[in-house]
Amino acid sequence: MSTLAVEGPFRQVRVWLGEHLVIDHISETDTAASFEEAMRRRFPSLRVTNEAASAVDQ
Repeated sequence: MSTLAVEGPFRQVRVWLGEHLVIDHISETDTAASFEEAMRRRFPSLRVTNEAASAVDQ
């Protein structure tokens, strides 16, 4: 696997079941905010994080 630098205002939204990553979504800031809200509504008991995307595994 190589690491590719991401340019632009991209965010990485992740949904966690305990320590297990179950969803990993990268998109532009506005789309990521909407996705985060949707995931919080869909999975209210799971941890949802929204962080700056600095690198993407390809």
